[in-house]
Amino acid sequence: MPFRNSSIRTRLLLASTAVQVVLLSLLLANSVRLMNDATTASLDTLISQNASMLHAMATAYGEQPSYGPLQDTLGELLADSDKGLIYVRIGDSTGRILLSAGQTGMSGLPPATATPGIGIGEMLDHPVIHVRRPLLLARNEVGFLQFGVSVSVLAKARQSIIQQGALIALIEIVITFVLLSGIGYLLSNKLARLLAGSKAITDGYLDHRLPDDGGDELARLAKHFNIMASTLQQRVSELQQTAERLKTSEQRYALAMRGANDGLWDWDINTNRTYFAPRFCELIGIPEDDAATDPEPFISRLHPDETAGYRARMIDHLRGDNPQFMLEHRIRQPDGSYRWIMTRGVALRDASGRAIRMAGSISDVHLRKRAEEQLIHDALHDGLTGLPNRALFIEHVRLALGQQRRDESYRFAVLAINLERFHLVNDSYGHATGDLLLREVAHQLHDLLRSGDLLARVGGDQFAVLLNGVDDSTEALDIAKTMIELPGFDAPGADRTLHPKCRIGLAMSDNERTDGEALLRDADNALQIARQSDNCSIKVFHASMHALALNTLQLETDLRNALASGTLSVHYQPIMRLMDRRISSFEALVRWEHPVHGMIPPSQFIPLAEALDMIHELGLLVLRRTCEDILRWQAQTGNEQIPPVSVNLSARQLSRSTLADELIAIIEASKLEPERIRFEVTESILARADGPASNTLRQLRSAGIKVLIDDFGTGFSALSYLHTIPCDLIKLDGSFVGAITNDSRLRAIVRRSIELAHDLNIGVVAECIESGEQATTLNGMGCDFGQGYLFSRPLPAEEASRFLTPVSKETQP
Repeated sequence: MPFRNSSIRTRLLLASTAVQVVLLSLLLANSVRLMNDATTASLDTLISQNASMLHAMATAYGEQPSYGPLQDTLGELLADSDKGLIYVRIGDSTGRILLSAGQTGMSGLPPATATPGIGIGEMLDHPVIHVRRPLLLARNEVGFLQFGVSVSVLAKARQSIIQQGALIALIEIVITFVLLSGIGYLLSNKLARLLAGSKAITDGYLDHRLPDDGGDELARLAKHFNIMASTLQQRVSELQQTAERLKTSEQRYALAMRGANDGLWDWDINTNRTYFAPRFCELIGIPEDDAATDPEPFISRLHPDETAGYRARMIDHLRGDNPQFMLEHRIRQPDGSYRWIMTRGVALRDASGRAIRMAGSISDVHLRKRAEEQLIHDALHDGLTGLPNRALFIEHVRLALGQQRRDESYRFAVLAINLERFHLVNDSYGHATGDLLLREVAHQLHDLLRSGDLLARVGGDQFAVLLNGVDDSTEALDIAKTMIELPGFDAPGADRTLHPKCRIGLAMSDNERTDGEALLRDADNALQIARQSDNCSIKVFHASMHALALNTLQLETDLRNALASGTLSVHYQPIMRLMDRRISSFEALVRWEHPVHGMIPPSQFIPLAEALDMIHELGLLVLRRTCEDILRWQAQTGNEQIPPVSVNLSARQLSRSTLADELIAIIEASKLEPERIRFEVTESILARADGPASNTLRQLRSAGIKVLIDDFGTGFSALSYLHTIPCDLIKLDGSFVGAITNDSRLRAIVRRSIELAHDLNIGVVAECIESGEQATTLNGMGCDFGQGYLFSRPLPAEEASRFLTPVSKETQP
């Protein structure tokens, strides 16, 4: 009981000291045991070493007649304290002492002590250990050897170590006791502070706090105690503050009414009287004298489009359908303008649920609403021209379709308008001039519209028009025709007058249409047809155009696949020498056999390749195939002088500054002579002698490659710049050949053209020869070569090889 009632400090100190005493006692006992074992082992070793040494000395000197020298040696050994020898006796087999050293006063030999295995107790009881060993010579016992070993040194060392161990254990117990006393004091002191703090909180000192330094459990406990005290103090303080707030609530409400930016209002439903705060009057623009009146003056200032909605929303709230009245609306200002505000309010109800009073506020949201309207406007209008964009235009078309469903007699039209040569202006004079052109065109188109029509910008250089209420396509066409040629205007950035011109696609509405996007798409399909036409700037949509557009899209995909997979083929049409009808050369013509539609005419897929920017890749494919076929013909015939083959180059290819290098690299890679390949270009490309096309052809001719001018004579000034064109042959256009046999004026023109070409050392090829009479006439005029169905259609490489016969260079144009 006294132990239980003692303090934590006392109990901790006594328990720890007892544990320390037990542990040190066990440690000391074990140390004594180990030391006794070590002392006994040392003694056995000492006896064994001395016995061996003395036996060796005795046997060594025993063969001599005298032990005199041995006597001197033993004296030195006895003087060495490290050996521990007290005396030495050597006797013969009869017991007679032959040599004696040390303890000369010894009357007789003491009995020998039992060794080895002498215990620590016997060692302490006998300060001298007597050891006897037989003396052997040649394995015969001839005497004995007895000596005494002192153990006093070992006994003293053992006793000293035991005393030191006991002293150390005692000191450790004292130190432990002191340390535990200090630790106990620290622990009990923190607990005492916690106890004192709890008592202080109980006594009402809520600001009392404990030191919470440190990271142990007691420090964390002190921290939590302080948190608890702070929370308790805060709760008490909050209760006190709440009581203060209740006393000043009316003052704060009055200040809120004067300082709030919102305008407060109060409506007594039973008396139909309202109170409007000064800020309320300021927001809606009524005199403060009308602050206590009925609500009708406020209702009368609502925007006419929103009055009915305001009343309906208010009735819903008063009936309890909505928990809160909230509505954004416009209110008329004294100057007649309207301002956006938000009105909020909540009704107070009696026990039966009937609204008897309602209060709320109004907020000025005018700037936010204007910003939202601006965002909506920007999302639905073009930033450059200010016109509606595609999304808003489609929405208006959908509204027109809805009106058409309600009124079957109502019809409208959609125009898709493309501004021609816009990219040329943009690239030539810069984007600023291009933007000016778009704004001017938008302004001029808008001026041409009727009231109720809508103009929108739906693409970079594309506009759309919604013509509402047109009777038929004739009326729509009459309006569209006014938009083709627009008045010219001066563009500062271009230093010249620009004359905008448009291409237009027109789509009429019908009762079956329900999609605004589809109607605009149809107008755009008609526009694409108009853009491809040479003599018509307006096209009216019909169903076949949509199918054609879909077919064109599919054809684009198929052409890409055909070019990637290498399924396009190259056919060769012979060019014959008119004088003797012998093969002169070939023209390489690309062909496309579609897996579904069969053979696609070049007039259909070549412009498609141009539009898809695939014409250069297509041209390189034809050149590579041509090189491969010529090599194959050379191997088949064993003749390297295969007639040369002409490969066509497009205008887009000739705009590339690196074209000549690319073409020459392909020919060199095939190991063909440059004379085996020729290139054909159309006359219209070479109008400028210093243009990129002319420079490319000069590079090709410098590499030994001949150049042909195709469709010669179709330009208005072909003869005037013939001397500037870098070419070796010209190909008269087929339009001259078709009527040459019955048109004398045409024959005169052709004859003079041939003579002029020959004067310039340029050969002449006539295209599209289909009859022998045409060939004879041209030959008579001096035309060198002919090409056409009279001689052969374009043939695959295998069939064209039948024209390959050894030819000399003189037969080649």
